[in-house]
Amino acid sequence: MQMKSRWGLAVLVGACIAGEIGCAKASNSAQVSTSFMWVATAGDQTVRSYKVNLSSGAVSQAGDAVATGVQPQAMAITPDGSALFIANSGDNTISAYSVNSDGTLKAQGSTPTAGQFPIALAIDPSGKFLFAADQQSGDVSAYTISSASLTSVGATPTQTQGSPSSNPSALAVSPSGSFLYVANSATNAVLGFSYDSNGALSPLPAPNPNPCATAPGYCIAVGANPAGLAFSRCAGISSASATCPTADDNNLFVANSGSNNISIFSACIQTSAACAAANGTLTAIPSGATVAACCGPANFMIDPAGNFVYVLDRGSAEVGQYTYSPVTGILTALSTTVPSTGVSPFSSGITANTSNTNWIYVTNAGASSISAFSISAGRLTPLSSGPILVSGQPTAIMVR
Repeated sequence: MQMKSRWGLAVLVGACIAGEIGCAKASNSAQVSTSFMWVATAGDQTVRSYKVNLSSGAVSQAGDAVATGVQPQAMAITPDGSALFIANSGDNTISAYSVNSDGTLKAQGSTPTAGQFPIALAIDPSGKFLFAADQQSGDVSAYTISSASLTSVGATPTQTQGSPSSNPSALAVSPSGSFLYVANSATNAVLGFSYDSNGALSPLPAPNPNPCATAPGYCIAVGANPAGLAFSRCAGISSASATCPTADDNNLFVANSGSNNISIFSACIQTSAACAAANGTLTAIPSGATVAACCGPANFMIDPAGNFVYVLDRGSAEVGQYTYSPVTGILTALSTTVPSTGVSPFSSGITANTSNTNWIYVTNAGASSISAFSISAGRLTPLSSGPILVSGQPTAIMVR
């Protein structure tokens, strides 16, 4: 199945921003000169909209700040860019906003979460479902999306491994749909779930022997305290294209903040020579399955235009830079100076263009600023004018 359009996510508190945010993907092929960015600030509980000049990296605020809930932690945006959601861990809510054509936001109310301390968000490629990782209650809540409103799927959240002590920290949805992956920080594992046409989650069948006996179903061991998940740039692509001339093995990256490394798995999310039937299982790549990282790697940024991967190292306040081989799945650290962020970096995002300069932005909660870096041949260069000042302790960020 051809991959649906995806926007850059920076939602992972361990997101993917991921969801955090993470995790950023390219969708637009036309030459563009501007992009949009949204930044939530925990100190004043607001979210601000910005326009991004892709030539210079400069940002300018669009409209007024809009209220969030207490302690905004993560953001997610629908694939069509029409609705944005923010997880607020302090009051256990998810704020919803419609996105105007100029990037400004209109509040559409908030939805109480079924669990406690929502920390990561992820939206499926169809834009129909939102998933939230609830850290304190050790579960995942699912919602259907209608415009910018949410409706809970099922009466109770789906428990993860050994809840509530599992501490789910990050989410990643398969770019081809159908599967959700959850990183459990306290149990050093990644769990796999399928979801149906209504968004209801079901644990994938447990392997035999099961390395995680307390998991409800499928589980695979990773490094210590996984904090971020992201798929490779061309995951979910079924045929070659200008931006993805070579299909890869649908690799899933796991940032292990406690062991300072990155685990890499091939995900069986679509049929291939190595995957007779898409069942969502993960297999460690044959060689180089664990790559060293520095000092508390948290969330990923996937270059939408080339084979490069970046990871925010919170412990060292730096951004790690890697080349990615779509043939082997291996990440190789670039032999270059590692760029520094500001104090207490929280999250990050990347612009999603395939035909123009891309930029990475990092929120620095301790410095009330945003660090900006341009990308050239995979290497990052700080914005010449220095960090962008943002009052109120910036936390979650979304870049589109």
